[in-house]
Amino acid sequence: MATRRNVKSSDEKETQKDNAPPPVLPKAMQAERMKNNPGPSIPKEVLIKLFSFTVAMLFGPIGCYYISTNYLFPGSTVLGASIAAVVANVVLVLFILVAMKEDDGEETKKDK
Repeated sequence: MATRRNVKSSDEKETQKDNAPPPVLPKAMQAERMKNNPGPSIPKEVLIKLFSFTVAMLFGPIGCYYISTNYLFPGSTVLGASIAAVVANVVLVLFILVAMKEDDGEETKKDK
């Protein structure tokens, strides 16, 4: 199957070269640009919340599964898995509620 290639005239190539930024900046220019615009900063509280919910999502359901299968309902893996699923959903709902509460706080600050 043949492909179609668009051939540009020499006038288009010259204007494109004049308007286009350099493809790769030298290291010194990249460092200077990063000093001027380091990017968005993420508040420390947001990172702490994200890390804590990540840890809760990793260890909460697994811990509840092992506690329920070994101590609460010995030998019953179905009940342990059910409790682990409930704990995972609780952590997820709590994360959504905290995120919604945090989002409302920023909106009221803008209104004032």
